[in-house]
This record gives sequence, C-alpha cells and structure tokens, in this order.
Amino acid sequence: MLKASQLSNEEMSKILHLKLLGKTNKEISKLLSRSKSMIYHVLTRETPYEPKLRSGITRVTDIRSDRRIQKISSSQKMSVREITRASWLQISKSTVQRRIIEFGYVIHEKMPLRLPLSKLHISKRLQWARNHISLASGTGTWGGVLSYGGK
Repeated sequence: MLKASQLSNEEMSKILHLKLLGKTNKEISKLLSRSKSMIYHVLTRETPYEPKLRSGITRVTDIRSDRRIQKISSSQKMSVREITRASWLQISKSTVQRRIIEFGYVIHEKMPLRLPLSKLHISKRLQWARNHISLASGTGTWGGVLSYGGK
C-alpha cells in the first residue's frame, strides 16, 4: 500500500476537494479506495505532501530521443549500430536495444553485405587451399614471407 507521501498531486487535490464538499473521512476513503488513516494524515498535515521521486539511475534519453529511435527502428531494417548512428545520439548499443524492447519491436539482424558462396565456389576455394598448403608450411615463397618479422 502507498504511503501518504507517495500520493500524486491529483489524488491530494481529490481528497481536499471531497472534504470541502462535506464528505467524511470514511466516505472519502471508500471513494478513492485508500485507508482512513491516510486520508486523515493528508487532511491534518500542515505542509503539503510531495510525490515520491523516481528512484534508480537517470535516463540517458529523453522522450524525443526515444521517439526518434522508435521511428527509425520501425520504418527500416537496421542493426542497432546503424540505428545509433542514424539517430545522432551519443548512447550505447545496449541503451538502444533496451528502448527497442520497450517499444515491443523486433531487433532486425544486419543484412549480409554480399551473397553467400555457392557450393561450386566453396569447392573451388577448398581445392585452391589444398593445392597451396605446401606454401604455407615454410618450404615455398609464403614461408619466407611469413617468417620475415623485420622492418
């Protein structure tokens, strides 16, 4: 249950308004579904209550930045890194991911830069590697290049 100090300004004004209309503490507590003691404390306290401040770490992005991330992620298939660059914000990738998850959008994977190799090209690459494996073992010209460490 909320403490009296955690009431919103709207609830505080409702309690005061109902009391001015002549309602009893019991009637106010039933109307607002709050305890009678909370209503009593609100009405008898001289200094006004302030709503509880938001606890935890402060948000890096504001509402406008959140909307910008939401718009970019919903309109185009982009990776999180691309969304960060496109939004012109100095925030981390994990922050962008959290905002996208908050909106309920699916994080799209980055599109491949080129077509994948066909089976023919894979077999030709393997054949080339088998033919040139002797060069990598140090007997051919590649061995001299790889072992050369000087400048």
